[in-house]
Amino acid sequence: MSLRGYLQLVRERWRIVTAGLALGAGAAAAATWTVTPDYEAEVTLFVSAQDVNGDAAQAYQGSLMSQQKVKSYTRLVTSGRIRQDVERRGLVPGPDSIRADVQPGTVLLTITATDPSPSRAQHLADAAAEAFSGLVAELEKPTGGGQPPVAVKVVEPARLPTTPVSPRPVSNGVLGVLLGLAAGVGAAVARNALDTSVRSVEMLQGLLAAPSLGTVAFDPGAAARPVITYPHASSARAESLRRIRTNLQFVDVDHPARTVVITSSMPGEGKSTLTCDLAVTLAEAGKTVAVVDADFRASRIGDYLGLESAVGLTSVLIGHASLEEALQPCGRRGMTVLASGQTPPNPSELLASRYVVDLLELLASRFDVVLVDTPPLLPVTDAAILASRCDGAVLAVRHGRTTKQQVEESVKALEAVSARLLGTVMTMTPRTRLCEAYQYRRADEPETAPLPRTHAHREYRP
Repeated sequence: MSLRGYLQLVRERWRIVTAGLALGAGAAAAATWTVTPDYEAEVTLFVSAQDVNGDAAQAYQGSLMSQQKVKSYTRLVTSGRIRQDVERRGLVPGPDSIRADVQPGTVLLTITATDPSPSRAQHLADAAAEAFSGLVAELEKPTGGGQPPVAVKVVEPARLPTTPVSPRPVSNGVLGVLLGLAAGVGAAVARNALDTSVRSVEMLQGLLAAPSLGTVAFDPGAAARPVITYPHASSARAESLRRIRTNLQFVDVDHPARTVVITSSMPGEGKSTLTCDLAVTLAEAGKTVAVVDADFRASRIGDYLGLESAVGLTSVLIGHASLEEALQPCGRRGMTVLASGQTPPNPSELLASRYVVDLLELLASRFDVVLVDTPPLLPVTDAAILASRCDGAVLAVRHGRTTKQQVEESVKALEAVSARLLGTVMTMTPRTRLCEAYQYRRADEPETAPLPRTHAHREYRP
């Protein structure tokens, strides 16, 4: 995957990456605040050869001997003998509270004591230095008596530490954020590898031979505000819908589709909103449009457009109302709505009747385009039945939610009834800067008037 692909992945899976960052930062903060602070005190010792009476050669040899001795003395500092001597002074060092370091190329030895108490760390360092000096004098004392060839002197006694050496909030925070970022990106990559949802037009085109009519950007207020209620007719959403309208008109110029079913694979993929939006854009182009709400399972068209749904398609099919009585003007020139009406006990059987074919033919003779909103294809068979009786179907595919398997099964459901798939529309795609930058409106372009009322999006329950 290229760098651009990773950046796109992070943008799409930002919630996972953000969760990783939060977990890493939280773990670092917890580790910082729960760990007991430790303080360090240091004592610097000078290891030198004894008096060589001004002889330069002996002085040089003594210096080399001191450097060799210093390397072995570091083991003595952490020995049990030093620990016992420190304990006899009333101090109890921890398992790794005393250590020794040698500065390379010198005869300086540093003893470091670590303890949660600053004063106890200082006393431990001084006590370890005193015990070490006595041990060296004892070990280096000649057998026959006399002055030891090596002497250990304290150059700088331990100072009282004021700042703890651990924990380190800044270092822990940076490390936690980096580890959290790595974990978040790794989880995002793993989730992307296991994700079977459709996330691009290219992926959708690779699944089926039908053309892609366009994409509609995600808008959290679209369910309650179709594009017909937008104050600016040149919004990015409106422009994308005009592009879909144009592509739909050029799917088959020789045999243009007059009756079109708008459906989806599963509920919640934006098909009803797409139906309303597409009807508005067609009416803006001078077409006469009839919107038929054939979703008896979860009718939404009337709610979205602020119309009454008690009388509609069901009333016409069972003879309780004429078509002229059931049709409702939408408040926009050239757009008429046939609501769903009362919910019948047998929706599939009612839609399979000959009356539906006659009604669609009558509407096609009176309007330029008839858009039929249907239930999803996979839960029920209503959409497939209507698609076989219309000129074609448009399949709404929700970005990041509709899976490849669902798209393939939907296409098979249409093929099983010899229905024509006109194309697909990817809905609820993430907004990009390109989409936002597409907002262009002429100074003399009128604004779109809002509809009287709308209702919130409801969950589909067959």
